[in-house]
Amino acid sequence: MMRFGKNSLAWLGAAFIRSYFKLMRIETFGREVETELLARRRDVLYAGWHRGVLYYAYHYRDRHGAGIISQSRDGEIIAAVCKFLGILGFRGSSTRGGAAALNDLVNYIRAGHIGGFTPDGPVGPPYESKPGIIQLAARTGSPLLAFCWDAWPSHEFNSWDRTILPLPFARLAVLYDRAPLYVPAGLSEDAYEGYRIEFDRRMNHLAYQARYYVKNHLKDLDPRDLPVPEDYLDYLPRRAPRRRT
Repeated sequence: MMRFGKNSLAWLGAAFIRSYFKLMRIETFGREVETELLARRRDVLYAGWHRGVLYYAYHYRDRHGAGIISQSRDGEIIAAVCKFLGILGFRGSSTRGGAAALNDLVNYIRAGHIGGFTPDGPVGPPYESKPGIIQLAARTGSPLLAFCWDAWPSHEFNSWDRTILPLPFARLAVLYDRAPLYVPAGLSEDAYEGYRIEFDRRMNHLAYQARYYVKNHLKDLDPRDLPVPEDYLDYLPRRAPRRRT
């Protein structure tokens, strides 16, 4: 009976995601980069910050992709929702079961599927990837494509990642990086750290540009052309300090 209840909740969650995001005005920039990659190969990797996980589930629905989902109780529900959206979830995280989940995902990608995950999850810090996403790219040899979005108007929860929920009929800006990142195998830890830092820079530039574009109601331009200031990280939302009582 409990399993039936969880499955029903997951089905409702998937149905909500499928219908809710159809209300949005979605503008996508850089889709041609993904299209060109998929025309040559199917094993494309994607990554976006954890705060955007709700739209990721909609964007990658019914594409037989896969990701890594934590082994927490919340993760169990999320994995069930993803299953109803046509997304396979391997269970694990940087804190528990991550190595096995990464191995499963590597094998799935090598078999010719798309995949990826939110590299700052499951508990942050936000806007800073853990080594797993670079390890995945190195072990598979697959192109790694950064992908970020933002919306206005929206509600941002005061969670560690500032999870974003667009309000009905919101305007979404969805940005793909202009080129994928390829990570060679067999490098030193310092070299892989350099790739991780470069990937974070790309991701955070996109996050800044998407946010600036929608918050300032810009039109008739590609937000990826917007200049990025040196203090761009300060523009990204952070969890508000807890009030003392």
